[in-house]
Amino acid sequence: MGKLDGKVAIVTGGGSGIGASIALDYAKEGAKVVIIGRSEDALKETSSMNSNISYVVGDITKDDKVKELVNFVKTNFGRLDILVNNAGWCPVQFLKDMTIADYDKAFDLDVRALVNLTIESLPLIREAKGLIINLSTVGATHRSANLSMYTGAKAAVENFTRCWALELANEGVRVCAIAPGAIDTNIWNVTDLSPEEAKKHRENIESTIPCGRFGRPHEIASVATFLASEDASYINGAIIAVDGGQGAA
Repeated sequence: MGKLDGKVAIVTGGGSGIGASIALDYAKEGAKVVIIGRSEDALKETSSMNSNISYVVGDITKDDKVKELVNFVKTNFGRLDILVNNAGWCPVQFLKDMTIADYDKAFDLDVRALVNLTIESLPLIREAKGLIINLSTVGATHRSANLSMYTGAKAAVENFTRCWALELANEGVRVCAIAPGAIDTNIWNVTDLSPEEAKKHRENIESTIPCGRFGRPHEIASVATFLASEDASYINGAIIAVDGGQGAA
């Protein structure tokens, strides 16, 4: 018997990194998991690791793709117990180098897409008395230079999390967030920095981590699995830091 037997979950950004790790953990615990992302090759690779995982290819900043995803879940599984809003983009830029298009790109994925998918999924989540998990960051409360768009977006996500937890608690729906610190994923390879700048940026961050290393995706996934289990049934509105001590200062 798995901890999530009979459950159905959506995990955005499920083709790699934290999203893939969460999807695989959920699937191992018996859940049916639908992942979404823009790279079909990455989604195929993740889904090939467990028959409980299926996927939809697409960009969740597109309204029609969000509706397609929710309809896919409703048609194929008839329910939705867990929504994991994991997909995100972390631009590394100083304000002097930024354009409003950079703001639009960051907030479209990190905020608007999250809100849109939550709204579209909510009827199923309410019916199941389910769970919403939003991915935030330690940077939402412990800020640093050149990450303003990312940390600003995630600060909004944390406030949505707490407000939604208050609004939905009387319906049996829980809403929580996980705030990772620096996790060793491909997000570090998709910035606009040069290889030399990216290396320096990573080294600067690593020097601030009390545990002395970057985290690993499975260390976030294990918390997401705990939150989705009955063991966490009284945890609501919480922002759980998984950051190697970065947020302790």
